[in-house]
Amino acid sequence: MNPSSQSYTIAMPWYERTDFEELWALSADKDEVPCDYDRWHAEASRVMRDHLARGVAIQFIRIRPVEYMEWLAGAPNTASMRRTYVEYLAAGVARQSEIIDAA
Repeated sequence: MNPSSQSYTIAMPWYERTDFEELWALSADKDEVPCDYDRWHAEASRVMRDHLARGVAIQFIRIRPVEYMEWLAGAPNTASMRRTYVEYLAAGVARQSEIIDAA
C-alpha cells in the first residue's frame, strides 16, 4: 500500500437497530438509504470485510440520534451530512464516548 495515496484507517458509521430506525425516519434522503436495518447491516458488513481484506483498519463511529440531530442544528439529515459527522467524530473533536472501538 502506498501511504501517500491511500489511508490505512477509515472511519465508518455504525448504528444500533433502534438508532438506525430513528435516523431513517428523520432522513431527508430516504430514497438513497435502505429502510431496513438488516439490509443496511449486511451491506455495511460487506464494505467492512472488503476494507479489512485490503489491510485497511476501521474506526467504527456510532451515530446516536440525539447527539447527531443536535449537531445538525436544523441542517438536513443526508448521507453527506452523516459522512461529515463521522469525520468530525473520528477527528476527535467530539466526546470519546461516542466512538466505538473496533476490537
